[in-house]
Amino acid sequence: MTTPPEAPRIVTPYPGPRARRVLERLRAAEGSGLRTSAADSPLVVETAAGSVIHDPDGNAFVDLYASFAAANLGHAHPEVVAAIREQAGRAIHVSSGFGSEIRADVVEALLAMAPAGLDRVVLGITGADANETAIKLARSATGRREIIAFSGGYFGRLSGVVGVDGKAGLRAASGLPPDAHFFPFPYPYRWRHGPREAAGAAALELLEEALQSPASGLGPVAAIVVEPVQGNGGVVIPPAEFLPGLRRLCDEHGILLVFDEVQSGFGRTGRLWAGEHWGVVPDLMTVGKGIGGGMAVSAVLGRESILGRWKPGTHTSTFLTNAVNMAAARAALGVMSRDRLWERSAHLGAGLLAGLQRDLGDLPWVGEVRGLGLFVGIEIVADRESRRPDPVRALRIREAALSTGVVIGGGGHFENVIKLAPPLTIAPDLLAAGVQATVAAIRGTA
Repeated sequence: MTTPPEAPRIVTPYPGPRARRVLERLRAAEGSGLRTSAADSPLVVETAAGSVIHDPDGNAFVDLYASFAAANLGHAHPEVVAAIREQAGRAIHVSSGFGSEIRADVVEALLAMAPAGLDRVVLGITGADANETAIKLARSATGRREIIAFSGGYFGRLSGVVGVDGKAGLRAASGLPPDAHFFPFPYPYRWRHGPREAAGAAALELLEEALQSPASGLGPVAAIVVEPVQGNGGVVIPPAEFLPGLRRLCDEHGILLVFDEVQSGFGRTGRLWAGEHWGVVPDLMTVGKGIGGGMAVSAVLGRESILGRWKPGTHTSTFLTNAVNMAAARAALGVMSRDRLWERSAHLGAGLLAGLQRDLGDLPWVGEVRGLGLFVGIEIVADRESRRPDPVRALRIREAALSTGVVIGGGGHFENVIKLAPPLTIAPDLLAAGVQATVAAIRGTA
């Protein structure tokens, strides 16, 4: 007899009394900008291990979102936990002004995993921090100021990057101006600039014309900043010619190509780095989320000619190289390399995508199911003919899934995309149980 998976299991309708009290305490004391201040009930976490999260009331949730696609190794991976405990007994913090062997181990491990030609590392704390650093590096290396970004792009919410985000609402909420020239990302499902099958070529043509025309409004461009696969934008996968075309245009115009692999990288898409799907190596690449094994670690990887220009002390932060964070990162990088989890992501992801396309293919409110590896987007629409986004239904689906014990994500250019990004270590039975509940939630919103 097969033992049922540990989750999903709901013993008390969420939020239960203990979870509700935690949310009430947070809402009474914190500022309103955090997600926990929303009118609905964000998940309250008591414990998390592997691909299962427990709340304070005894409910067990399958995590199909890996805590914002960050728990690539799962929650509390035993080797990461052991490394944290061991390091905490030796030295908890080493400032960025001092060196440590463990820090050297981390940067060497990152370079061993980096695309060919990227031979230097600058460490960071968050993905947004890494993206801010990459933009500063690009501007200082080229002596130029202007940035090109794309609709739907997301690079964080620090003041140095929110102006490059493709959603104007994020800037408006922060009271900050745009800091980039925005071009359409080739989003085949929603492409309106000619035939959808020609989205990649058309997007490149628009950009090339602007770069060549003295009347386009563009000045000297320091960098083109892009996610190889848009994450917050809804797991949008560009056409085959797009990223190679960006590489060509950057080379022709002396522009640096910056890939944000914070969400799409570290095995998420079935390759170690998403850019590998198209054989494109950027000049700078930002990484984060999963590389810390659950701790706050990010980095910019690039060529020595760019990352070797700053004088000592130009870039620093007190907790940039915190020793416990470094220990977690060293362990996480080691597990990823040893177990080749990107291959597991590719294998599980292929079955996940095929199954979802089969099980949701008859629903008029599912416009498209797309994905690479364990990174899947489900486009929720009013109807297939109009393709009109339906963010209200998408929110209902996420709430319904949570009520049955499954955590799924949301995003998209119109906030209408269901995102699945489970830990790359998820057990097949847990994945199957979580997906079954997700399909039921999507089908049940008629």
